[in-house]
Amino acid sequence: MLLITVSCSREKEINEGIRLYNEGLTQSAFVKFREGLLHYSTIKTINAQNLYFSPCAIFSSENILSMLYPEQYSYNFPREVVSVWYDREEDTCAVTDGIVVYLSIQDKESIINNPSQEPIKAVAHATHTYFLSGKELFEYNPKNAQIKKLSSVEFSPPEAFKYYNAYIDIVDDKLIVIAGIAGAYNLWVITKNGEVLISSLRVASWKHAVYDGTLFIIKGSAGNWDFKSINIKTGQEKIIKNFSSLTDIHMTDHGIVISTGEKMYIYLYNDTMYVLPFVYSIKGETRDGMVVDNGSLLIISSEKFFTKIQRIAKDTGCCTLKN
Repeated sequence: MLLITVSCSREKEINEGIRLYNEGLTQSAFVKFREGLLHYSTIKTINAQNLYFSPCAIFSSENILSMLYPEQYSYNFPREVVSVWYDREEDTCAVTDGIVVYLSIQDKESIINNPSQEPIKAVAHATHTYFLSGKELFEYNPKNAQIKKLSSVEFSPPEAFKYYNAYIDIVDDKLIVIAGIAGAYNLWVITKNGEVLISSLRVASWKHAVYDGTLFIIKGSAGNWDFKSINIKTGQEKIIKNFSSLTDIHMTDHGIVISTGEKMYIYLYNDTMYVLPFVYSIKGETRDGMVVDNGSLLIISSEKFFTKIQRIAKDTGCCTLKN
């Protein structure tokens, strides 16, 4: 009975918004939807600064490196964080300060020394630890502490930038490597065996998602942004939607949020898109959640959030963007 009561309470604003919309009071309805979506989807409230996001976790480095979600844990690592990763299945945290990689596997901590003279720009972990030293990608095996170069590819930004950022993501048996800065990035998709599937793809943002063998990215430049999908196996590209204005994008396993500053576009992987006449201040995302600043910092479930947007569209007939 308690679970039913709590669920109904959390849906109250959404239900009220649906009623108002169907009575023609659209402005009042969207006020209810905006608050109701957050209320229904909120997992927890956090009070932290210096947030860092990895695909499966949220961290803070105010004093020491602390994981805030999905668990709460503090690591004996330096505050200086260049890149951090958490592998939920193996309870493994990998973090680099640009000099070495600090590794914690089920509370057992170790250090991976840099085999290169170049700074370490990105790190990720899935059974093995992968890190980008300068423009070289390395693989570390925790069982035998051996390091090998994974690929002969040079992972360079699209321009001769002296300073740039890099990112590594791991989805299934594929690594997504991104290098660049300020709207100019190169992206690679490479298998754990070193086979290059996509090479030096020019993209406008490091934000990306992979769903069912398809890569979702942003291409273009100011005033002409393309939200695109690319079949990783065939290389076939498709423009999902063009935007003349784009201020923010957040990609999760359950859907994608694209903000134009005034409107929020919601894309679901069944190739449905919705548009809502309001935006949120989203600070970052994991694969299953987003952090929204609504006066306080809320971690929201992306699955619940996108599910309720579908329900709003179904019960009101609003918000669905026609292809």
